[in-house]
Amino acid sequence: MSEAPAVVVDLQLAIGESEFDGQPLPASHQLEAWVAAALLAAAEDGALERDASAAAAPYELTVRLVEEAESQGLNRDYRGKDSPTNVLSFPHEPLDLDDFALPPELAARFAEEGDDDSLPLAGMPEGDLDAGEEEGLDGHNSDDVMLASDAMSEADEADASDAASSGFSTSGAASSALGSAATETAAEQALDEQRFLGDLIISVHVVAREAREQGKSLENHFAHMLVHGTLHLLGYDHIEDDEAERMEALERHVLAGLGIADPYREENH
Repeated sequence: MSEAPAVVVDLQLAIGESEFDGQPLPASHQLEAWVAAALLAAAEDGALERDASAAAAPYELTVRLVEEAESQGLNRDYRGKDSPTNVLSFPHEPLDLDDFALPPELAARFAEEGDDDSLPLAGMPEGDLDAGEEEGLDGHNSDDVMLASDAMSEADEADASDAASSGFSTSGAASSALGSAATETAAEQALDEQRFLGDLIISVHVVAREAREQGKSLENHFAHMLVHGTLHLLGYDHIEDDEAERMEALERHVLAGLGIADPYREENH
């Protein structure tokens, strides 16, 4: 990763104002540039896997700009601190299917099927599913999800007939193709999960107040918050002294590359 990676920010505005102290809020492209700079530095620091592929999917994250009340509520609920704060980081944690548990009634029903390889739900009598189960998670009814397998084209039927008459079974080839496609899809989904970083919640009023008190521009202080929050999403922390030194050094490095002065200098606090 010799160049800054592509980044897509989902910017959510949950505030009424569009500028503070006469300074506009940063635009999405600025947020993306600051996050990309942090990712590049983290890759150089060994905390992010380098990806030389030009076709690699962009990294994604959500940045939500909020009022102090929302920041305070989240800070209280998730950190036990009943006060607003400048930035909160919520790293994305992909769903671990190994930890997924079926509802007891379905688990028992599956167990009754024994060694039967057929779909357990396929042989259920009508009326066993409640309305939500019958429609499915996506809101489609059972007829909708059956269309793909039932609607075979005439050409497909002819191919199947020819294969049967020649004694060639298509089941093995179909299974292989489906298995390969499923593996590729799973790999792509895993990669997509890895490239979604998580959510940053920024209290604009707190950031604007800190910028004013520390004699910084709103833009520069926002850049620091985005870099700081992104590093948290990647696992950096500042609880222990050595961790704090490593994280702050990286922040200084990133911000210097953006033409922003050391945010931890004494005169800036």
